[in-house]
Amino acid sequence: MVYWDFDKKVGEAVIRQGEREFTLNLYDGNAFLIFVDEFKDVDSEDMYYVWLFFADEKHAENCLGLSENGGGNIFDEKNMLVKVRINKKEYRYTSKLVKMLVKAFDEIQIEIYSEDPKK
Repeated sequence: MVYWDFDKKVGEAVIRQGEREFTLNLYDGNAFLIFVDEFKDVDSEDMYYVWLFFADEKHAENCLGLSENGGGNIFDEKNMLVKVRINKKEYRYTSKLVKMLVKAFDEIQIEIYSEDPKK
């Protein structure tokens, strides 16, 4: 089971599906990186679902098409990862993730920022 703390967001990811773009919140829990869609339902109740997660470093490499034995990058023209913002003070794998993204994509925006964790 994947778990995270909603108070420990480490960044955001922007996904493009055709003409539509949307933002997912990123969390570091018991996985390498967790992509969560957070929204309000028709009754304005807070809702969420896990859109994607990388279980560990090897799984991230597989999903990004960086493994010799893995398939291609799961982010294709139907679900393109176009931007990632990472708070390096909160995310323990910042440098590993950035290296993977640079290898996996010819075109992507990567923003690194530093904010102290919420207290």
